[in-house]
Amino acid sequence: MEDSRSGKSSRSSEILINAAAGETRVAILEQGNFTELYIERDSDRSVAGMVALGRVTRVLPGMQAAFVDIGLEKAAFLYVGDYRDEDGDDDGGGDDEAKARRGGRGRGRGGRNGRNSGRQPPKIDTLLKEGQEIVVQVAKDPIGSKGARITSHVSIAGRHLVLTPWAPRVGVSRRIGSERERRRLRDSVNRIRPKDLGFIIRTAGEGTRDEDLEADIRYLTAVWDDIQIRKEQVTAPATLYTELSLPIRVIRDFANANTKRIVVDDETTHEEMKNFCTRFLPDPKPKLEHYRNTLPIFDHFNVEAQIDANLGKKVWLKSGGYLIIDQSEALTAIDVNTGRYVGKQNLEETVLKTNLEAVKEVVAQLRFRNIGGLIIIDLIDMETAENREKVYRALQDALRSDKSKTNILKISELGLVEMTRKRTRENLVQQLCEPCSYCEGRGYVLSAESVAYKLLREIRKDLPRFCGRQIAVSVSPQVGEVLLGRARKAIASLGEELGRAIEIHTKTGQHQEQFEVTALDEGPPLKLEIAWLADRSASKAESIAKAEAEAPAGAAGTAEDEEPAAGDGENLETTPSETEAALEPGIETSEPEPAQEPATVADPPRGSDSKAEIETADPAPAVLDSDPENPILLRSEKPEES
Repeated sequence: MEDSRSGKSSRSSEILINAAAGETRVAILEQGNFTELYIERDSDRSVAGMVALGRVTRVLPGMQAAFVDIGLEKAAFLYVGDYRDEDGDDDGGGDDEAKARRGGRGRGRGGRNGRNSGRQPPKIDTLLKEGQEIVVQVAKDPIGSKGARITSHVSIAGRHLVLTPWAPRVGVSRRIGSERERRRLRDSVNRIRPKDLGFIIRTAGEGTRDEDLEADIRYLTAVWDDIQIRKEQVTAPATLYTELSLPIRVIRDFANANTKRIVVDDETTHEEMKNFCTRFLPDPKPKLEHYRNTLPIFDHFNVEAQIDANLGKKVWLKSGGYLIIDQSEALTAIDVNTGRYVGKQNLEETVLKTNLEAVKEVVAQLRFRNIGGLIIIDLIDMETAENREKVYRALQDALRSDKSKTNILKISELGLVEMTRKRTRENLVQQLCEPCSYCEGRGYVLSAESVAYKLLREIRKDLPRFCGRQIAVSVSPQVGEVLLGRARKAIASLGEELGRAIEIHTKTGQHQEQFEVTALDEGPPLKLEIAWLADRSASKAESIAKAEAEAPAGAAGTAEDEEPAAGDGENLETTPSETEAALEPGIETSEPEPAQEPATVADPPRGSDSKAEIETADPAPAVLDSDPENPILLRSEKPEES
């Protein structure tokens, strides 16, 4: 596994800052191309980088981890390898500033090898006890249902240096390639720093004068002293230090000699930027502009349109090929396809060109969407090892501009690339989007035809109870179209079995997966259990079987068959949660009456089509579900998210 972060980018860049009430957005442009987006909202500020005095709430020897209360909604997670043994020895001499960003350890994914690859960390229950107070730093924001990831390897970032109080040594970023410059910087910092504190020289420190390094050391030392003082004044859980605002952080971490300009659309933020640039950015400083046009800044620079265009699953390549990006909690899968690109004569050449273009766009999408964790890239199969190596090298080169830590494996014989990218905050989809309320985040719903036949099966499941009853089904227009179209024979056949015509009502706006079967006549109530998708049907089928086994044969007049109390009908038409609670044990139905004339589904008027009839059919009355004389026979439920 190779580190793809070596090397230094010389691309010219611009930083755009859109600061509005409640939300700040920062866009990074490299050579005119929109590459990264950062968003911070007042209601959901990032806590990454925060230093806190926490209290251990649980120690889990089986996981070699602990949960620590640091004052957030959920307890933070501390892995044993992320805890600094106060009496032990820390390995702080590495040459990568990324060590400081991720807690001072050069670990790979998961970090289960401890601080030194040569020895295992001590057992968690020998280091921590419940109720113990410890100083920790948030390494990763809470993501989804997971709490924050924390470390005791505290690091405070400055403009040129990173303070590492847990490792009193001096390290240098790997991105500083000149050995002579590395020695100069190391000697300068060693000469200036307090001997009990460690520092890592950032990439931005290359070429920095000694007086600027000294100013950074003074600033970071003062911050650390403030943390130590506050620690003695508070009780856990308490915040000891918070990171700078988003615009300042971005300028600190991204502005360099290649940054041409910084454009800000807010006067207050512009003044903050001006003060920061004057104090901390070396000469030549990037040009700082206050954007005053009436057209929003992101629209002026065509960033807004690119944000909207790049949130979809399909991303087109210039050649005509495309990517499909599937993000899940487990991993992100990216599929490469030739699409409209057919090449000229040689298939292998077509595949190679598409893959070379694809890996560059993959990196651009990883950065733009801030995708982290495990990533699988499914390239188009290449016949020769030489071409696979070309694509692998192209991927490595593209990743050099990515500040996030990435590790990649060689392309497999199947054309798959396995890689990891450090995840410190929610990805862009998690920040800007929420699960679809219609499909409840599944990404699909049952087709109208599946729901139609599901409805017929539910009625036929307890056919004796429905025989002879006058019933109406209420469905979505799409399902109604199927019932009077492709499923016409099936519903006609069911009507003959029931002995009555089945009325079909459609409700505009009704969920496609929901339906109701309502009695239009009177009769004693019954109960009918409903099963829905596979993940719910198993348990419900078991309960039905158990109830049937326990019920005495021919027991038609049990307590369950009594008339409902006054007002019970109205209670069924309530809020969704109350409705589900009322329907969960079973659905009120009516005792079947003697069969009458066989029912058929009436043919639509000549010259009309079933679709038009469905869309214009009168909807079921609003009081249908709450009318005691028209009890609900059957109601589907919106499937629960598995």
